[in-house]
Amino acid sequence: MEFPSSLTQAILLKRYKRFLAEIVVNNQEHRIIYCPNMGAMTGCDILGSRIWFSQCANPRRKFPETWELVEVDGGHLVCVNVHNTKQLTIEAIQNGVIQELSCYEHIDDDPELLDECSFDMVLKHQAHEDDEQNTAFVMMQSVTMGDEIHRGFFPDAMTQKGVQQLKSLIYAKQRGYRAVLVFSVLHTGIHRLFPADHIDSEYGGLIRQAVIAGVEVIGYRVDISFNAISLTEPVEVCIPARMICSSRSEKSQ
Repeated sequence: MEFPSSLTQAILLKRYKRFLAEIVVNNQEHRIIYCPNMGAMTGCDILGSRIWFSQCANPRRKFPETWELVEVDGGHLVCVNVHNTKQLTIEAIQNGVIQELSCYEHIDDDPELLDECSFDMVLKHQAHEDDEQNTAFVMMQSVTMGDEIHRGFFPDAMTQKGVQQLKSLIYAKQRGYRAVLVFSVLHTGIHRLFPADHIDSEYGGLIRQAVIAGVEVIGYRVDISFNAISLTEPVEVCIPARMICSSRSEKSQ
């Protein structure tokens, strides 16, 4: 997908109120721009970082400029605009990049509830729309937190929404549907992805339960230029059983 406009480089001064960032352009002009990421943005909001922002064509927006990219340690780029995740995923499915999901002809990105569970999208084979075996319920998450040895972690903060997503996927799988969690890794330096047990142990435990229940967990990494961004290649998702073992041992003590 292309960015909504050409990108302008700036220096980050601070992020505040979660949805705003103060920047300086051309070493002299201070501006306030919109930050489209409500997460912790660990490692992505460091004072003095180089960032890039786009310009919105809507004149009614109070903050028409949107923070898109940041350069982090190692010179890697991170897309902080997590609002792009759904479009990136849909394009990757349509272009055959996400091979695990390329077999479906129909994408519904505003699906109806499955009982009381909501999903980001539902994929179907058009000739078998009513067949559970030919329907996939999909959830999406964005990964922006990485470390110096190319590991990525999710989540970067406590996430009840993420927990509910996993519960919905487990429910869909129990009903006989295919259930898939897709991580869009928006950090060009991440080669492997892990659950962030040290940040949200509930999410870490539940994603292990989801895998045991048959939920598929896949990850794809972005390629970023200053004109466009796209998902291009798979990332290994590593979900070790360590947490399950430690939690059992603690209960037995």
